Amino acid sequence: MVILVTGGAGYVGSTLIQNLCNNNQVISIDNYSVGLKSNHVTHDNVSYINMHSKNINEEFIQKNNIEMIYHLGEYSRIAPSFNDIETVFESNIQGSFNIIKLCSKLNIPLIYSASSTKFATEGVSHSPYSYFKGFIVDLVKNYGKWYGLKYSICYFYNVYGSNTATAWNKQNYQNVIDVFRRQKKAGLPLSVTGDGKQKRSFTHVNDIVNGLILSSKQLKNKEYYLGTEKQYTIIEIAEMFNHPIKFIEARPGDRKSSGLPTNDTQKELNWIPKHSVEAYIKENS
Repeated sequence: MVILVTGGAGYVGSTLIQNLCNNNQVISIDNYSVGLKSNHVTHDNVSYINMHSKNINEEFIQKNNIEMIYHLGEYSRIAPSFNDIETVFESNIQGSFNIIKLCSKLNIPLIYSASSTKFATEGVSHSPYSYFKGFIVDLVKNYGKWYGLKYSICYFYNVYGSNTATAWNKQNYQNVIDVFRRQKKAGLPLSVTGDGKQKRSFTHVNDIVNGLILSSKQLKNKEYYLGTEKQYTIIEIAEMFNHPIKFIEARPGDRKSSGLPTNDTQKELNWIPKHSVEAYIKENS
């Protein structure tokens, strides 16, 4: 199968490509605003193209015989989205709308990476990032109803794991586990935002990728929740590092929790998370 992965130079995208390339031809689209060339997978079946998802056209899809699209290439951080709202709109609305239209018109299955921020206790409109991500989820589902789009929607829950480098790292917008690892290594106290009682479900990148691939084999126009049932407060995560902690001002859009809705994801996909965040921190801190 010829598969297009948008955001293929990001850490979820590159991990996905590693798992797809042995049995498929994979084309990565990335504009490298966040993705890094150092994340490229060296394999004969993988090619990389510097392009924004809004610029992909029908000719490109047909010329490359694309048979499935994993759409991961969107703006992906909450706090900076308040200042970057035009960039968020361009990526998460214009780019994603273009992908959805192409998949619908050319009858190509779409695997969409949604965000658990949609289920924040503060509501989907608590940040530009969350709002636009939630809008695209609704658009994907409506294209399924209106035009017969085939899709799977996969919600990500606080992804962690190895090979997580992106351009966000330089701006201190890494995932919280990487932030704490970096601070501990540098001998700095772990910076916990707000009161630290925010609850999160943490999912290893390999479990996320496994869920994405399993969902691509279903295509029942359903939503899947790739998160673990157990939630941790940020303070609990920090304490696992056995290192001094300091509290800093809460960031814009910082939500109290994004719980896991009652769902049949594990049963329907036969998806069982294999990684524990406690074990990961113990082994990597």
